[in-house]
Amino acid sequence: MKTTTALKPLAFALAALMAVAAQAGGYHAPTTAAATTVDGQNNKGNTVLNDKTENNASTTDSYNHISGVANGNVLSGDNNQGKNDVAIVSGDADFVFASTGTAQSNGGNLAINGGSQNNASLNSSGNNASGVIQLNAATGTSNQGSNSVAIASGNGDSGAAVVSGVQDVSGNLTVNLSSGHGWGAKSVVTNNASVNNSLNYSSGVSNSNVLSGSNNQGQNNVAITRF
Repeated sequence: MKTTTALKPLAFALAALMAVAAQAGGYHAPTTAAATTVDGQNNKGNTVLNDKTENNASTTDSYNHISGVANGNVLSGDNNQGKNDVAIVSGDADFVFASTGTAQSNGGNLAINGGSQNNASLNSSGNNASGVIQLNAATGTSNQGSNSVAIASGNGDSGAAVVSGVQDVSGNLTVNLSSGHGWGAKSVVTNNASVNNSLNYSSGVSNSNVLSGSNNQGQNNVAITRF
């Protein structure tokens, strides 16, 4: 998967805006201010065997009473990936652009769980916050979490904020087994994800992903333009 494809929306936006400026008469060399992040995640070909394993990921009493842009990844287990991308540009150029591009690929992984427990929780977090708040809590195997923010603000003629995200999950095999032998086995695979008393009384943009299990992908994308 090519992450360069994530820049295509920005290229189209730039071409369109320049065409509008040219047709408006009195063409002049435009000034441009831009902030761009491009990144990718590739998670494949992994084999994981968990026997009565406990994986716990939690966000508790965090990101409260904060302002601005706050990103968080809380990951537990095997082969997890977390990323945060922020692109902010502010200026008085003719064209102001902020762009983030991300691609996630998760394929060809084998996970065998025997009596394993995966718990992901978001508790009493992100309350009374303002701005852009993004939280990921993931536990298990081969999970991926991504937060992207693009903010463009200025006094120019025009601008754009672009976020492009791609996710691909394919070719994975997960086998969940109870530990012990026979029908009396009591230790089974348990996956729990919970959100409790979180993101209350917050303002702005609040995103959260709470994932538990195998081969999960979570992505939060925000694009903001202000002129």
